[in-house]
Amino acid sequence: MKEKFISLLLAVAMLSTVAACNNSGKTSSASSGTSTGDSTPPIDQTLAENYDFGSPETWAGESMAITDLGDCIVDVYTHDERYDWGQSIIYDEDDGLYKKWWCRHSRYDSIWYAESYDLKNWFNAQKVMAPDENTTWIKLHVGKPAVLKINGEYKMWFEAPATLNGWKEFDNNIFHATSKDGKNWSVYSKNGEPYPVLRMTDSQMEESWKVSQIEGGSGYGYYGFGQPSVLYKDGLYYVYYTHTLVGGDRHYVTTSPDGVNFEDEGRQVFLRAGSGVKYNDLTQKFMYAYEYTQGRNSKVFYMESDDGYNFTYADYVEASSNKNVLSTGTGFVRGYPDFVSNGEGHVTTHTVYVSYMEGKMADPGNDWRQYSSTWDIHIAAFNPVQFANRTTVLPNGRVKTNETLMDYRVTHQTYEDRLVGIGKLEKAPVADGVKDAVYDNATVLDVDRTVCEMSAVPGDIAAKAYVGYTSDYFCVYIEVNDKTSSASDRIYMLLDEKRFAENNAEILNVEADRSGIVKVTDGDGNEIPNVQTAFKLTENGYAVEIVSPWRYKTVQEKYDSIGFDVFDYDNAESLEYKSVKAWSDFKIRYGIEYAGELFFRD
Repeated sequence: MKEKFISLLLAVAMLSTVAACNNSGKTSSASSGTSTGDSTPPIDQTLAENYDFGSPETWAGESMAITDLGDCIVDVYTHDERYDWGQSIIYDEDDGLYKKWWCRHSRYDSIWYAESYDLKNWFNAQKVMAPDENTTWIKLHVGKPAVLKINGEYKMWFEAPATLNGWKEFDNNIFHATSKDGKNWSVYSKNGEPYPVLRMTDSQMEESWKVSQIEGGSGYGYYGFGQPSVLYKDGLYYVYYTHTLVGGDRHYVTTSPDGVNFEDEGRQVFLRAGSGVKYNDLTQKFMYAYEYTQGRNSKVFYMESDDGYNFTYADYVEASSNKNVLSTGTGFVRGYPDFVSNGEGHVTTHTVYVSYMEGKMADPGNDWRQYSSTWDIHIAAFNPVQFANRTTVLPNGRVKTNETLMDYRVTHQTYEDRLVGIGKLEKAPVADGVKDAVYDNATVLDVDRTVCEMSAVPGDIAAKAYVGYTSDYFCVYIEVNDKTSSASDRIYMLLDEKRFAENNAEILNVEADRSGIVKVTDGDGNEIPNVQTAFKLTENGYAVEIVSPWRYKTVQEKYDSIGFDVFDYDNAESLEYKSVKAWSDFKIRYGIEYAGELFFRD
């Protein structure tokens, strides 16, 4: 979006894929692979700044140009079965990064944050806002953030339900928060607790509760106000949001000079909930993205407006003729689309990036959330009709070619149990908490699969297991790097000598916490004697050593195998901010059928 970011892109292009938001492009007379001198590197014409886009008079076309770019990949969650939805993505010109806030299932729906250079690969993922069910207005979850950055300050609008009827939440309202870094947020409050800036009236909430109590009904009241999408233009914050009271879903817009004080609920602009709106500086149009499902075909559609109120279509009857489709492929459920923008909610590039939730569509007759574990944030690039014939620029700053598209074909990894050979030690070590030279022939296992279950979040922890065996003993030295001390830091190890034990008594479990207490039990919780253990605090964390006599594997035949796993917990008793890493089973099911496999080698 700014020239200074193009300079940054050139500086780091040899090290990593980076994002550029300046799609203007500069013409160059040099051809790809040529140089102007022996010491001058070839000009890379796949970079947008070096590419000749031709005359602007040739750019307009009859239909939009769409390029699907696949799911966003969060680096710590290469194996991921938590749902993601309700994203807000900006390009932060100050930091030269795309920044994303979105809603993720983490105990309850919570708001997360991550960064990227290319919209595809995301790092620094972390939970930044969790619900507090003890408040008056925020019950059970916080979700669907909309974030801008105005004059160096991040501003967020998000939804939360004020009423619970069992697990059925309703009476959503919209809240506002501010931040200096986009990660630590201060929520607008009254009387010492979060208070909505757009809320249902008392009478609306009273009617909603009555609806929830109707005999034979669903138990839900009105959804309320939520799912905001926000932009800033001409001194006003435009907040587009779902408005669902009697009569079903409506999409409203209201404005405010400060993003906090709104005169009224605004006016209706469309019927569909969960839609996204941004302003395009090049076309001078308000852009609108919405999802609509017909039969088993869920699509994301596009329309425009000159004033932000009157869009191409006002209802589904009119919109049935809409040919501007931003999504590709079938068999998916989609939702919550919105455009990637700058900090003010404006798009300043010829190629536009849209993001939306995408996942496997539910089976006929089932709830649409049946396969919510497959929901991921999906991205696509498109050129509006005004620039349809202009070459598409990818979010990493390169023009679209078969070669440059390969960077966007990365997919989530399919989970597989780990299979590793372990070496025979010269002798069994003495269990004293010190990694002796005898472990030089041990196999080193990285406990590095970040766990997404149990409300776990990424954490600054690391562990290695040094594993070996003798004819009489199974030997493990586990080294934990965790400088932040918590009483509930712990290591859990599972050993299944038979690979698939016939009962729990045949399984050996070892649990050690930072206090130094080490427990050795079978799968039923009964203590197992004669296992040597040691615990030792270290400069960077702690270590646990286990020397266990073989109970069943008295002969270690080459390539014969055993079941094994290690889990490293940081702050395990925390409800919101525990971290866990596993060697094999990233879902922490503890079952031997999900453990990794070790086989004997020389």
